[in-house]
Amino acid sequence: ATMFETFKLTAVDKAPEAKKYRLFRGKSVYVVLGLVVAISVPIFSFLSEMHESNKALDGFSQDLIAREYDAAYRAASVPFQSALSEQEFIGQQTMLCAEYGKLKAVRREGSRITFDSNGWSTTVATTFVFENSEHEFWFKLKKADGSWRVYGYRNN
Repeated sequence: ATMFETFKLTAVDKAPEAKKYRLFRGKSVYVVLGLVVAISVPIFSFLSEMHESNKALDGFSQDLIAREYDAAYRAASVPFQSALSEQEFIGQQTMLCAEYGKLKAVRREGSRITFDSNGWSTTVATTFVFENSEHEFWFKLKKADGSWRVYGYRNN
C-alpha cells in the first residue's frame, strides 16, 4: 500500500467516529439547554414570588406608616381578619405609636420563602423604626387566590 492509500484508509476509518462525536455533541447541547430551562423556570418563579411578597409587605407597611390602619387591615388575609377584629388591630397600632412615637419606617431584615403542599408562604424579619425606638417584628405572608397577604405578625 502506498502512502496515499494508507492516508485514505485512515481517514475513512476515522470518519464514523467523527460523525458519532458530532452526533453526541449535538445531543449534549440539547441536554444542556434542557437543564438550563429546567433550572431557570423554578428560579424565575421563586424570584417572582419573592418580589410579589415583598410588594405586599411594602404596601402593608406604607399603610401603617401613613396611619391608614383600615387599609392595612383590608390588605391582610381572611384568617388574619378572623383572628383579630379591625378595632383590635387599630387599637394595637395606636398603642404602639402612643408608646414609641410615630412609625417612621419598616425595614426588611431578611426573609425565607417556601413552597409546599399549602402553596407559597414567606416569613420576613422586620424592624419597625419609631420616633423613640426600634422594635423587631416577624411577619408571615401567604399567597391565596393569586395574591400575597399578611397572614400574621408578632413582636420579637
